[in-house]
Amino acid sequence: MNRDIKISMLSTLPPIKGISDYTLGLIQALSKKCEIDFYGFKSIYPEFLYPGSTKTNKKEPQINNVYIHNYLTWYNPLSWIKTGLTIKTKMLHVQSWSWILAPMFLVILSIVRLRKKIVIMTVHNIKPHERSIIRNFLNKCTFKLANKYIVHSNNNKKIFLKEYETNKKIYVVPMGIIEMEKSELSKNFLREKYGFNIKDNILLFWGNIREYKGLDILLKALAKIKDKKIKLIIAGKAWGNFKDYQNIIDQFNLKERIRLYLEFIPDKKLAEIIKLSDVCIFPYKKFEASSASLMASLHYRKPVIVTDVGGLSEVLENKNFVVKANDPIDLKEKIIKIFENPNKNYSENITEKFSWHNIINNLLKIYEC
Repeated sequence: MNRDIKISMLSTLPPIKGISDYTLGLIQALSKKCEIDFYGFKSIYPEFLYPGSTKTNKKEPQINNVYIHNYLTWYNPLSWIKTGLTIKTKMLHVQSWSWILAPMFLVILSIVRLRKKIVIMTVHNIKPHERSIIRNFLNKCTFKLANKYIVHSNNNKKIFLKEYETNKKIYVVPMGIIEMEKSELSKNFLREKYGFNIKDNILLFWGNIREYKGLDILLKALAKIKDKKIKLIIAGKAWGNFKDYQNIIDQFNLKERIRLYLEFIPDKKLAEIIKLSDVCIFPYKKFEASSASLMASLHYRKPVIVTDVGGLSEVLENKNFVVKANDPIDLKEKIIKIFENPNKNYSENITEKFSWHNIINNLLKIYEC
């Protein structure tokens, strides 16, 4: 461990949702190299703003060399001020992913900067997923308070420079592979448990269902595929009304080929659903970020199909399974192609490239600059 480097970090950890799976992987690896004062949340959003609750049933982790202070609340500005005044290290690494947190972050980061500390900001979402003038403005105000930036892909760096026109240093550090619970049950057993045939070719669309993720495009692509053995699981909580998607399902008579799990999926069930599936699919329409769901799919060593937006395509070595965004015909063709030889899409090089070991080495260089 490098005892000369001590950092503070602002993000989320279980039981809060947020970006806790990512942060947990990050600090578990980083804590082997340096000490971390971690500042997190007791209550992060009003519950009505986050479908499916803001918390899971996971416990707060206990990690060597990580000192966790989870007392921030969205409704108490005194907790924001306390955080800004409490940070002792010379460096704060803040994870920025939601414009909703802007008021809180503006207070904390302003105090930290007034105290002459260095702010390194990992920008997970370059632009808000659902955009508006106010949301873009709040993001810009928050981002200006950082001394240095980290983004997860070269494409995101280009978008960030175009959007925010900064002269500050921007580093590209990929998102690591998100490690999640795995199922010990066999694939065939799980197929039977969930009512599928062993010979079915199963696509999986998982994660929160939001407009930008392109589920409507996927349903239209599926409708164009004649092979009835190709089926789709949709697993995740809908942000908004699922009615528009259901209308497409009804319009093209897709009911018998689709299984719906429209709720927050516990880790054990999610592990089973991913294992019984053949291909994970991410047909995003627009995306100036990196996908935790994609990186978790790689942990399960699943072949994936992604669109050519954000940093999604930079993850894959085989570009034959990168689809044009908003193009159901191209998506249909890629789905048919991947089932001809699904293993072509996965490479052991991906596991090494996005290992936390490599990512932490890159981060330490940034901290030392």
